[in-house]
Amino acid sequence: MWGSPKRAMNAIERLTRDHVILWAKLDVLESALRLAPDTWYVLREICYTLSRQVQQHIRREEVVVAQCRAALTPKQLQELHVEHHDEQDRLRVLNHLFLQESGRSLAQVAPMLRSMVQGLRHHMEEEERTLFPLLERHLQPQEEAPMTAPVLRLNEVTTVNSLVREYPNTKRVFEQLFVNIPYEGADCLDEVAWRHGLEAGELINRLEKVIRTRTMPPS
Repeated sequence: MWGSPKRAMNAIERLTRDHVILWAKLDVLESALRLAPDTWYVLREICYTLSRQVQQHIRREEVVVAQCRAALTPKQLQELHVEHHDEQDRLRVLNHLFLQESGRSLAQVAPMLRSMVQGLRHHMEEEERTLFPLLERHLQPQEEAPMTAPVLRLNEVTTVNSLVREYPNTKRVFEQLFVNIPYEGADCLDEVAWRHGLEAGELINRLEKVIRTRTMPPS
């Protein structure tokens, strides 16, 4: 738990931030698809990381939905469950096809990719238009309760700038990974990790090790 002058990102802001990452990933995927078949391996990598990020987003979203279940109708809950199930199934099938050498057929993969992109975009648009405002209204009384001094937890939504300000010695970790702090400083750790070929947890572990080293009392 690290001190910070900023308030913690609330649950809906985190889900919205997920969407920003996913929108950007879908844009990259569509750009790579236009350059296929030369971008086959790029498409495979994007699809894999997109699958992981969608799964993480769904888990976070389901936690918030569970807290606000009373605010949702059975129909809304069912639609949300079906859409999440469909998205995961499509990405699972695509990842399986990409891993099969015999499956390197753009004619087979491209329509599935376009359908997945269209479906995920539609789902996110609907969530931002109706679901997120509804959840936020339901969470508002809890999240506006008086709080003690705000804190920053070192996790995947911590930004590079906030961490470097609080712990300047973490700057060397980013420099070793060739992270452009002036350009990427406002990004969350999960975005930076993905961009530089790491798991978010791996980057966080490296940073925590540096922080513990600095704060560890002499023996």
